[in-house]
Amino acid sequence: MRLPCGNRYHRVNALAVYDPNEPGPDQWRPLGRVQYNGTISPGGSIQSLAYDPQGNHLYIGGSFVGTPLELPLRSNAFHRYNFNTGTYEIIPAGPGGGTPRVHRIHVDTSTTPSTVYIAGSWFYVGGNGLNPENSLSTASYSTGFAAWREGEGWMPFPPDFPRDGAHGKADGILQRAADFIAFDSVVIRDFLIDGEDIWIVGSFSEGRGQAPLRGIARWDRERKVWADPTGRGGVGRDGFSVAKAADGRIYFSGAFGGRRTATEFYDGFKNGDPAHGIVAYDPATDTWSTLGSGLSSRVMPEIRLTTDGHDVYVAGDFNHIGPENFGNNAPAESQSHYLARWNPTINFLENPPTVVATNTLYVEHVPSVGAPAGSEHWSRAFIEPQRDETRKLTGMNDGTGLPEVAGIAWIDDTLYFGGSWEAERGTRWYVWSLHPERGYERVAWARGDGIQSPPEGVKAIQGKLYAYGAISSHSGIGVYDPAERKWSTIRGTYRGQNVVGNSARGGTGVVNDIAFDERTGDLYIVGNWAPTLEMPDVAQPLDIAAALRIDANGEYHLMGHDLKAEDPNKPIKGIYSIVLDTKQDPPAIYVAGTFNYYGPVPTTRARMAYNVARWDYAENDWRPVGRGNRVHLSELDVGHYPDGLPGLPARTNEPGFENYAGFLQEGFPRILALAIDRNGNLYAGGTLGIVSRDPDISARHAVETYGLARYDAQSDTWGQANTTGGVSRDVRQMTWLDERHLLLTGSFIYDEQWNQLHNVAILDIDTGQLSPVGGGLLRVGQAHVVGSQVVHAVRGSELWFAGLFDHAGVNGNAMHAAPVVSKYIAMYDPTRILDPNYHLEVSPVEPIKAPDGSSSVSVTVNLQARLHEGTGEITWHERRKDGAYVSRGTGETYRASLRVAPGSGDLFYYVNVKGPDGIEGGKLPVRIPVR
Repeated sequence: MRLPCGNRYHRVNALAVYDPNEPGPDQWRPLGRVQYNGTISPGGSIQSLAYDPQGNHLYIGGSFVGTPLELPLRSNAFHRYNFNTGTYEIIPAGPGGGTPRVHRIHVDTSTTPSTVYIAGSWFYVGGNGLNPENSLSTASYSTGFAAWREGEGWMPFPPDFPRDGAHGKADGILQRAADFIAFDSVVIRDFLIDGEDIWIVGSFSEGRGQAPLRGIARWDRERKVWADPTGRGGVGRDGFSVAKAADGRIYFSGAFGGRRTATEFYDGFKNGDPAHGIVAYDPATDTWSTLGSGLSSRVMPEIRLTTDGHDVYVAGDFNHIGPENFGNNAPAESQSHYLARWNPTINFLENPPTVVATNTLYVEHVPSVGAPAGSEHWSRAFIEPQRDETRKLTGMNDGTGLPEVAGIAWIDDTLYFGGSWEAERGTRWYVWSLHPERGYERVAWARGDGIQSPPEGVKAIQGKLYAYGAISSHSGIGVYDPAERKWSTIRGTYRGQNVVGNSARGGTGVVNDIAFDERTGDLYIVGNWAPTLEMPDVAQPLDIAAALRIDANGEYHLMGHDLKAEDPNKPIKGIYSIVLDTKQDPPAIYVAGTFNYYGPVPTTRARMAYNVARWDYAENDWRPVGRGNRVHLSELDVGHYPDGLPGLPARTNEPGFENYAGFLQEGFPRILALAIDRNGNLYAGGTLGIVSRDPDISARHAVETYGLARYDAQSDTWGQANTTGGVSRDVRQMTWLDERHLLLTGSFIYDEQWNQLHNVAILDIDTGQLSPVGGGLLRVGQAHVVGSQVVHAVRGSELWFAGLFDHAGVNGNAMHAAPVVSKYIAMYDPTRILDPNYHLEVSPVEPIKAPDGSSSVSVTVNLQARLHEGTGEITWHERRKDGAYVSRGTGETYRASLRVAPGSGDLFYYVNVKGPDGIEGGKLPVRIPVR
């Protein structure tokens, strides 16, 4: 049995931190926030880290592009994390040229502030980040090696290389070594700062007109050039590692002297002197030496080393000691497969090292941290279903395809679902219901009664179910009457003309949301469709918004001009959400979605309303909501919007800026949900983000937000809704639980600071705190890559959920702790204990003795448990190798017969409780220690 422990994170961007002292599930954590972590850029890798204790910074190097800002602010291949502020910091105009890569970083604390040395593959650093071959450049050549210090900036090597030399950059700086492994550029793979000396190793050769310099170099401080320290022109093939040992000698390893073929070798030193994979330099005597006969490498090897005291550990492509030993016929005593050790103080021939006969056995264990707080409030009624299941309360089965749930709503004692579910082979359901006695029943299905395509959502209004979407059979919206068990269309009139549904041509288009004013009986529908109704007395009578008000008498009212696409060349647009503030009379009306321009055609940049708009009764048209949350304007916009763009510009169009990691709709923003609080402030959820271009990432954290935003009515601005800057992915639905708490669901696994939420959270609008709901909802194995798209409905204290999930009350650390299987449907009630196991106390088991020999032994173990409150049946289970549980007995005590194999580690039995209502708790593991 192998049990998981710890939370899983997605889009970590190549950098995580392990804290062995963390008692909870977060021993491994990403460093930074969701949108700014690791490489703080899309793609690339991290290849080196170094900590600066003086500044409390972690320096990070690799092949990434850094924060995507224009030069010189871009932090190519090199930036740092500030532990004092908890954020990343840009180091401007880092390595440039080709594909910059930082392979090694060293922090020299002998200076104040520390000097940070980096090595890798690049051509220039500093200045305005442009190639020095450009006449506008202020950068400096510094091939493959440079230093940086706070307050001083970049220090190139050489420091003052002439940009107008006779031969350009080929004169006096490192060049590629055409016969080395990396033959297309200079690569410095490792370096050593040894007092005043700087040593480098890698793939490089001398500049034009210089003495031979291959693979190993030392900085000549007087001449300010890289020089050959070997006196032999360097080495004959790439260097990979350099390190100093306790004997004072400096050790170098690489491909030099390695095999070219089975019978041929590369040069050791460049002049032909022998050396096989590893050499040493003694600064005290200024002499070079080989280490015995060296290593017998495989063909075209890579060999690296590190030191520990007097020990030099070597790892790489070799199988024997001594170049004469190779292949199957080599003496056994010369074997040293991929790993070797050198120590000048030990004669290994006389004192061969010893190792233990066997490795320590892996002992499997159950994590000490249990299920998330609050998980006892999840219903256990939704047990994992089986086909032809006889129980009436179950989760939804997969049928012949996963159920896709777009919305749920309660009417009396029945829960209605809208979406798509092939519950019956060959028949797809579009609306279905769940009743505590009748179970699941189809309400609308393919080639049956009712709507004939999947809805975008469902809502209950005055005892009837409204299903809306791209439903051509009912012109975008159908109405189901549970009392009559019949479907109908919405019908009315406009200026004496009969109208059906959304009034679109051919009944097509899509209705994305609806709202109802109970005071007046007005129904509002919004979406995206081609109109047929005409606005009177205007130049463009069909230039109308996909927004209609249908009054209690069935009269249709057009709602202003069209809200047009943000990019006219890609007309992806639509209104996805509408909310009414019925505390006002007439009600304040707000819509949101994907749009930009308002007003009549032709469009103009003076009339923008990014993604959120309000109804202006005086103008009888739409107007923007909010201003100024994005101030990085184009020249075309500055004159119109000196205070910043209006509305909620949720995604910029500037090339190269790639925030928005992981959202379901990355091409365009989609505001899917709106809510309005008691003070007239709006909350928006969906694929959205308020994005800053401030080079100070810490300053960005104060203004940026993702997936969730808040409109402050007093200042007329959009900003953060919660203290952590939003969530990691789309918010799909929002519902008020009371005046202070807003229930959110969607596809977010965590908030922007990696706190686990798992698709459901409650926002306290007074404190800005996002709280998880009992561990949330999880789709095992796919939660981080496939959005769960959770929707919800509230009935009293019960919170009902549906979506692509299969467990409730589970975070990544609780899969061992009797998780709640709840396929595609779940219920949470904070006022009730719904876990039959909640009052179960399991007595610890005395350790049993492991067998001494090689044979298994039989052992009988006494297991005990009791309920300290309430009633129920305690059942003991054994788990088979295929994962199935077998019931073995009931009651407070059970004598388990076990077969203990040698080296088995701890064993487990399982126990649960069945309540008086027949609902069973999950199988809790009972550890049986084996000593």
